[in-house]
Amino acid sequence: MKNLILIISLATLFTLLLASKNVVSSPIDQSSKDTILLWSSSELQELTATWIQEYSKINQNVRIKSSPNWADTESQTEQAQAMIGFVSQEQLAQLDSKPTWSTAIARDVIVPIMNSNNPLKEEIYLKGLSAEDFARAYTSEGKIEWGSLLDNNQSKYANCYYLEDESMLAGLSKFLQKDKNAIKATAVSDYEVLFNKIQNDKYAIGFCKLADIIKIENQEIDKNLSFIPIDANGNDQIEYFENIYINSKAFTRGIWIGKYPRSLYSSIYAVANLQPKNQEELALLKWILTDGQQLLPSNGFSELISSERQPKIQNLFANHLNPMDVQYKTSLATTIIYFLLGGIVAFILLSLFLRWLKPKNQNKAQLNTTQNVVFGENSVHAPRGLFFDKSHTWAFMESDGFVRVGVDDFLQHITGPITKVKMKNNGEFIRKGEPFLTLIQYGKQLNILSPVSGTIIKYNTSLQSDSTIINSSPYTDGWIYLIESSNWLKEMKTYLMGDNYKAWLKNEFYRLKYFFSTTIKIKVTNDFQMVFQDGGEFIDHPLKNFGPEIWEEFQSSFFGNSK
Repeated sequence: MKNLILIISLATLFTLLLASKNVVSSPIDQSSKDTILLWSSSELQELTATWIQEYSKINQNVRIKSSPNWADTESQTEQAQAMIGFVSQEQLAQLDSKPTWSTAIARDVIVPIMNSNNPLKEEIYLKGLSAEDFARAYTSEGKIEWGSLLDNNQSKYANCYYLEDESMLAGLSKFLQKDKNAIKATAVSDYEVLFNKIQNDKYAIGFCKLADIIKIENQEIDKNLSFIPIDANGNDQIEYFENIYINSKAFTRGIWIGKYPRSLYSSIYAVANLQPKNQEELALLKWILTDGQQLLPSNGFSELISSERQPKIQNLFANHLNPMDVQYKTSLATTIIYFLLGGIVAFILLSLFLRWLKPKNQNKAQLNTTQNVVFGENSVHAPRGLFFDKSHTWAFMESDGFVRVGVDDFLQHITGPITKVKMKNNGEFIRKGEPFLTLIQYGKQLNILSPVSGTIIKYNTSLQSDSTIINSSPYTDGWIYLIESSNWLKEMKTYLMGDNYKAWLKNEFYRLKYFFSTTIKIKVTNDFQMVFQDGGEFIDHPLKNFGPEIWEEFQSSFFGNSK
């Protein structure tokens, strides 16, 4: 056996050396006409033109042609190597023909501001103003006193202003949950007018674009202005998790991780019919996510923070060689060698796998015979510090702002060993309460609902080779996705922690007992012993020995019709 392994190793080395002589690296041809075709929604045409102008200055050999909208690009698709669009979040939702790939490249952020010398600033930063407070101030027929906003005896008037802009008015209306016509505050024509209003009135309130108040030289808010903290949960205090208003860096990071009201910002997307692949489009997108960000403020948009941009750049090039494409020139002899080598390696790997699988299956069989234990409330592990959702999933925000999610220990105790999982791909957008994972046990399956809304940054590849990790380590190695949450601040209010989660689990056990007592009685009258011990307690993994029909009933009872 040792001699055989040595011979195969030497043959492999020789083949690779031979093949390496046929590898040629060459840059992708960039001489095609209309190399990149761009389109943009109407509100982004000026930004698109600016990007084209600046990018063309430093990449004169790349030709770029711009079309004003999505429909105009369809007739030119065949002659273009690439087609990339820039579109607002609202316009993306309205497109008749949806692009299949998208990534956020900028944001349109609306912020409430005040004079930095507002005498009430300290109290405002302690209490904040809720959406309801802003609504009263901005829809009042007459002037409103600060005392009614801060619940004190201050009689100074809070004069309210906002920039006269369609997207501003739409966002403000959504945030206040009032019709546009109900807004009675003073609209001003441009930022300079708004700035002067607030400078001349220490008690004034204004809404403007974040890009207007950030100084390009230091990326900080104008020293004459301050953010007005938003009391997101309406409890008259700015709690630790809400306090993102210390400086512009903390604020923009807070937006990224979902701590800012979703109605006050939207994303700008780069979209395409297919995942970008060639060098020209990848290079352009990388530039937009790096040097091109500097052109956003002058066009009224805000940059993404570097922690958000870097994963996007890595994802762009995850499946592509950069910056050179490697072209393999293989001869017939090389092809035959690869074929023979592949057959030998496959045979060896198969033999090793079968030898490895036999004891593993024996161990699993032994494990299954010893795990016929009681399953109750004390059996469920629930680490402190995690958020639990009523979809029997958990969520945890990492230090980088991404949310790691998985299924809870209760669910894996119900199903027993998971033999396969179906997961979504990186870059896909998921919504809270919609199916995002399928757990499979020998053909029987459950569709699990997502605890968060957002974009999948990474899925756990380890589960593809060993899905039983979910059973052995549901909170550590058995995690499912890493997600860029789009609405964390709102969704976290629905989660359970600690004693609240345990109290809810107690009710889940009542539901479980009712389910098996009623469903099994109807479907499989004589099979109670597969679920309950003599004392009426559950046997661990009660679903394991039942067929697809019972699994479908469980799906319907506990998760609804989520197929």
